[in-house]
Amino acid sequence: MELSGKNCLVTGASSGLGLAVSKELARKGANTILLCRDRVKGEGAIREIRSEVPDASLELMICDLASMESIRQFIEEFKTKHSRLDVLFNNAAVMKRKRTLTEDGFEMMFQVNYLAPFILMNTFVDLLQNGSSAQIINNALPSDRLRLDLDDLQFSRHYRMYNSFFLTKLCLLMAGLEFARRYESGGIDTVMAVPGQFKSSLVREIPLMGWLKNLFSAPVEQAAENILYVITSDCIKPKNGKVFKKRQERPLPEYWQDTHTSETLWSITESLLHGNLSG
Repeated sequence: MELSGKNCLVTGASSGLGLAVSKELARKGANTILLCRDRVKGEGAIREIRSEVPDASLELMICDLASMESIRQFIEEFKTKHSRLDVLFNNAAVMKRKRTLTEDGFEMMFQVNYLAPFILMNTFVDLLQNGSSAQIINNALPSDRLRLDLDDLQFSRHYRMYNSFFLTKLCLLMAGLEFARRYESGGIDTVMAVPGQFKSSLVREIPLMGWLKNLFSAPVEQAAENILYVITSDCIKPKNGKVFKKRQERPLPEYWQDTHTSETLWSITESLLHGNLSG
């Protein structure tokens, strides 16, 4: 798949995997839109990419995914500037040692890792349908042993950092598969993909464990190449509704195919968001 001239939006693009993927998209000629929470860090990411890809087509946009007001403002600004979107890479995520609430009253990981990409997927449907071979790539591949507690999606009763983090990723995976079914004929390929274990700052709240994890993890550049393979490979057809680890398709466990659970999750999510979905 040719990326030259395509509008590609990467969330969490100021560092780590988001920055590495943005860099690779820019190398391939995409108009790469870096969505960052911090303007200073975002400008640093732009400078880093330009130092390696001088003719890169880059755009910095600012959004705090832990703020619904910031998300609404970003969506309005994006739709003012762009009439189409070809690739949406939902990459941004947080991991918190203790249960924390956003200014909107949602559990932090639940909002940033799940609600925010859910909103972006749904509010950008029209722009994606205007795109060419449009794709949504959700960075989400939890253990297939996990199960959602639909009565405690925000971990008010049980909060364990790693487990709760991957449950937010399970929410994103289930919603992504549901989105793929709902827009199967809409010209949008929705894919769940993780690039394998790579060095990440996500585990900064647990320094020793994070250091040990990163010690045995692949460089982030290698992880970015795996994501780019999923986006660009013409060997992956059909692509919609598939799950990848590195460059290999993962068979869908029975639970991930449970449409009752995914439809219920979708309905609960819409109820939680109320007026925050606009399109």
